[in-house]
Amino acid sequence: MKKFCIILMFAMPIMLHAADNDTLVINKPKSVTIIKGDLVQEIVVKGREGDENYLFRDKIKLNDTNYTRETTSYRDKHKVSLGNKKNSRADVTGHFAFGMVFPTKVSSGMDFPGGKSWEIYFSPLDFEFYLNKSKHDYISFGIGFDWRNYRMTDKTRFVKTGENQVGLGTYPEGADPKFSRVKVFSLSFPLLYQHEFHKDWGIGLGPVLNWNTYGSLKTKYKMDGGEHKFVEKHIGQRKITIDFMALLKNPIFDIYLKYCPADVLKDSDLKFRSLSFGFYL
Repeated sequence: MKKFCIILMFAMPIMLHAADNDTLVINKPKSVTIIKGDLVQEIVVKGREGDENYLFRDKIKLNDTNYTRETTSYRDKHKVSLGNKKNSRADVTGHFAFGMVFPTKVSSGMDFPGGKSWEIYFSPLDFEFYLNKSKHDYISFGIGFDWRNYRMTDKTRFVKTGENQVGLGTYPEGADPKFSRVKVFSLSFPLLYQHEFHKDWGIGLGPVLNWNTYGSLKTKYKMDGGEHKFVEKHIGQRKITIDFMALLKNPIFDIYLKYCPADVLKDSDLKFRSLSFGFYL
C-alpha cells in the first residue's frame, strides 16, 4: 500500500501537468539519479540537450499522514537568465581572478623578482550573449575592478621626483629593505569571445579596456629598531590601457593570461609593461 501511495504521488503532478498541457520533457539528459528511502523519494536530472549545466530536482518527503514536495529547475547557480529561461539568449555572471604579475620590457636599474607582484580582479557583473542555441559560443561584456602591483625587493626603491614623475632612489644607509612597489587601480571592461567545448573545457579571447583611476608608490624598510613606510600618490600612471586577455577553461580551475603592450607609467624614464597569469573563477 505504501509503495502504491508513493507511485501515486509521483504520478499526480504528471497528470496535472498533462491536464494543463505543460508536460516537462528533458531530451538527452547527462545523468538521471533516483534516490529511494523509507521517508524520501527523489529524482535528479543533470544536463539536457544543448545545456550541460541544466539541473532538475523533484523531491518528496513522507510524513505519518501526508507528504511535502519540492521541485527545482535551473541552469547554473552562478548564472541568472535574462528573458524566457528555456530560450534565454543571455546570462549574467560574476567572476574573481587572482594571479601573479611579471613586468616585461623593464628599464635598466629595476629588478622585479618572480612571485612578488600580484593582481586581484573582481567582476560583479558579466553579461553573456549567446550566438547559437547550443550556447557553446557567446560574447561576454563585463564591468570589473582591478588591482595590480609591481614590487621590487632589492636595494633600489621607487621615489617621486616631481609632479606625476617617478624615478629610482636608494634606501638610507643602514636600512633593511622590505619592498618598494607601484600600485595601479583600474575600472576594467572586458569584451571576450568565448567557446565552450564538452566536459567543462573552453577558451576565451578578447580585449580588456582599463581606466586606470589611481596609482601610488609605497616603500617599507626597517631601520634603528623600527619600521618605516612612505606612500606617494599622483604618480603619472597611464590613464587608459588595453590588455589582451586569454582564458583556458577546464574542470578544475580556469586560467587567465593578460598582456598590456603599453608602459604602466606614461611620462617617465622608467619603462615596464604588465603580463599577468593566474586563476579565473
